[in-house]
Amino acid sequence: GLWGLVNNAGVSTFGEVEFASLDNYKKVAEINLWGTVRVTKAFLPLIRRAKGRVVNITSMLGRMVSPSRSCYCVSKFGVAAFSDCLRQEMYRWGVRVILIEPSNFVAA
Repeated sequence: GLWGLVNNAGVSTFGEVEFASLDNYKKVAEINLWGTVRVTKAFLPLIRRAKGRVVNITSMLGRMVSPSRSCYCVSKFGVAAFSDCLRQEMYRWGVRVILIEPSNFVAA
């Protein structure tokens, strides 16, 4: 089996909802949300066999919103929901699902 999986996809785009294209929403979600789902599903049988863990890294913007960041927030809210569901489903198999939600930082 595989003991651990870390998903750390994170691309973003900026723009107010009115002006953000559907393509922007789709591009960000394709990587941040659907990439996480696809990779997790591909390796989950190995993780379950080893009673391992899945670590998904999202963002504080996966729980709270920020103006002009709706594309990113939508995708990260999705990863948070996916992680919460997966955690409940994998509990009986002894698989831990961890969600890390870092905030912004500015490098000096």
